[in-house]
Amino acid sequence: MTRPAVPLGALPLTAIVAASARNGIGARGTLPWRLSKDMAYFRAITRHVVEPEHDDDVMRRAGYVRQPIPLKNAVIMGRHTWDSIPPRFRPLRDRINVVVSTTMTQHDLGLAEPDDDTLIARSLEDAVTLLEERRSWRYTQRPACAGSALAHAFIIGGAALYHHALTSTSDHWYLDGLLVTRIQEPADLHEKCDVFFTEFRTPAQIEWEQRLFQGPCPTPATWTLASADTHVARFPCIAPGDVAPGLEEQGMLFQFQYWQRT
Repeated sequence: MTRPAVPLGALPLTAIVAASARNGIGARGTLPWRLSKDMAYFRAITRHVVEPEHDDDVMRRAGYVRQPIPLKNAVIMGRHTWDSIPPRFRPLRDRINVVVSTTMTQHDLGLAEPDDDTLIARSLEDAVTLLEERRSWRYTQRPACAGSALAHAFIIGGAALYHHALTSTSDHWYLDGLLVTRIQEPADLHEKCDVFFTEFRTPAQIEWEQRLFQGPCPTPATWTLASADTHVARFPCIAPGDVAPGLEEQGMLFQFQYWQRT
């Protein structure tokens, strides 16, 4: 597939995940918890479109004009993540859904009718190529009836896709942030899990989290925990109170965190 000749550079991706204190994220093909606040946060973050002002500036200097076309965020997921979504909620509404699978067909999606904003890719790199094209539609003539243009792209699972994004490098995409719903208590929640998120924190950062962030933040390595102000500024669909520490639901203590690459 030919990449569009638009001078925007590598595509930024943001991973969004809910994880226990020891990075458990799944059990027997589903979430080992059900937190309504987390589901509302996920829905708000992945649906809210932030105008791509930086891209607009770059393209304006290159002589391109922004097209009057609807924008949607994209959610990139593996097949198991797609299958774990109840059929009545598939595809995730108001988002471009990209399912990464080496074998899946359009028939396997199980949709009642074709959807221009539900795509299949054979790899993360293939998904990025599809989304780069939709990113370019903001400034160039898109094909008729071809779906929505891209605002921002999120990786939403599963573990293999997260791991690839965290441990790989590419000229065409980069992981710019991690949105982690960190479930800090119960501390033994990981014992219910059989799928885990790749550890990205330093040992000092893990210990600092276990102390519920008492004392100064340890010297960062690859990732730094952003302040609440930075979190809200980057994702203005949420309020400062949403990202305060010590949120509780169903006997669980958790926090919505935004980690930025150092």
